[in-house]
Amino acid sequence: MVTWLRVAARAVLLSAVLAAHATAQTTPPSKGEVARLVWTTLIALDHANRTGNYTVLRDLSAPGFRAANDAARLAGVFARTRDLPLGRVVLYAPQMAVPPEIVEDGALRLRGRIPMRPEAVLFDMLFAQQGVDWRLLGLSVGRGEPSVPEESGEARE
Repeated sequence: MVTWLRVAARAVLLSAVLAAHATAQTTPPSKGEVARLVWTTLIALDHANRTGNYTVLRDLSAPGFRAANDAARLAGVFARTRDLPLGRVVLYAPQMAVPPEIVEDGALRLRGRIPMRPEAVLFDMLFAQQGVDWRLLGLSVGRGEPSVPEESGEARE
């Protein structure tokens, strides 16, 4: 009888884990997880820009991103962002232009800005879920007009 209870308990636990995994693929992550994804991606790009070594950014990405982009291509794509002070993005809360969304193929799309001064950092990111992790699938970074910081605890210069 004890063995049967263990098997039943494992089946219930496995069902709960699988249900949570299925839910994670259809709903965007929490606000904190979204901020972490934005910050870590921009910090990885900052490190790549500062060192000229884009292999770590590439290696942290989803297989499709790695297959489409070698380090030399990434260096060319992000050449215009090398003078952006991306290392300071963690001092500001990301402002989403639209709510995070799961698009048709199950990828997570994040679009918004980091309201830094003298210019904001604009981003459009696409992530693929691999297990419990989100891996970079697409990245666009640009410059924008700074926005007025809200009184919500954002860092100010």
